Amino acid sequence: MRALVVFHDHGAHWASPALKRGFRHVFCAVESGDYWILFDPRDGRPVIEVVAPEGYDLATFYRAEGYSVKEIGIEAATSPIRWPYFWANCVGAVKAVIGLRAPLVVTPHQLYRRL
Repeated sequence: MRALVVFHDHGAHWASPALKRGFRHVFCAVESGDYWILFDPRDGRPVIEVVAPEGYDLATFYRAEGYSVKEIGIEAATSPIRWPYFWANCVGAVKAVIGLRAPLVVTPHQLYRRL
């Protein structure tokens, strides 16, 4: 499957002022079947919604909005995550969706560099 990991400045987290500009929040969109499905862990209240048909160039749309976008391929997990903890923030939630095991990656900019 294809996924887009999208970074921007619109986070409202208490630590946002300390985070790198342009990388204060992260969300992802996964291409599944005939649609792009958005997963946005907003302030602990995740939003999951269909945002576009699969042929739509969603990466270009987000870039035109001024967001930084990483396009990646993901596969269904074949084994459970063994790391006992994950950060309960936007980065931890997106890492869980895309299946990334990187326990020391805790900020959006670190995730951007890792990808």
